[in-house]
Amino acid sequence: MASTSDVQASKLLKVLPEVFQVAADTSAPMQALLAVAEDMHQPVRQVLDRLHTVPDPGRAPASLIPFLSRWVDLDWLTLPGAEGAAGGSGAVPITRQRDLIAAAAQLSSRRGTVDGLTRFLHLATGVAGFDVESVPGAFHIKVLVPADAAGQLELIGRIVKGVKPAHITDEIEVRTGE
Repeated sequence: MASTSDVQASKLLKVLPEVFQVAADTSAPMQALLAVAEDMHQPVRQVLDRLHTVPDPGRAPASLIPFLSRWVDLDWLTLPGAEGAAGGSGAVPITRQRDLIAAAAQLSSRRGTVDGLTRFLHLATGVAGFDVESVPGAFHIKVLVPADAAGQLELIGRIVKGVKPAHITDEIEVRTGE
């Protein structure tokens, strides 16, 4: 049986009509009912207490990252069903996925630009130093990949194809020691 102090601390009791609140002080069945109801609501309360972490890619549980990827239109790159995303050089680690989701609005606003492509490549690979050469009117870009990112060429290729304008051709070249 619940103690009087447990009954008074009950969050559920505070929202019940006054007749139940008065009865809870002396009624053992009412105290037991409140204790069971509190126990049943506890898992729901725990989820609701953490609800603010769901849309935050830095704090969301790893199991929600695929959902957030889809929410910001990055599922083409990060979901396990995406070509090559299940392993090998095409995989995007969870920390990189979190970074991409956090920057999704900025990346989307710069999509199709040289600056947007280099930023996207940097966030997805975790390697800085990408350059994109573009000749105006040539409808062709050359992506210069730092040597540190040479093991991620499959991922880089998918990003370039997914982010560049459709009418632009591309080539990817790994920089050798400079």
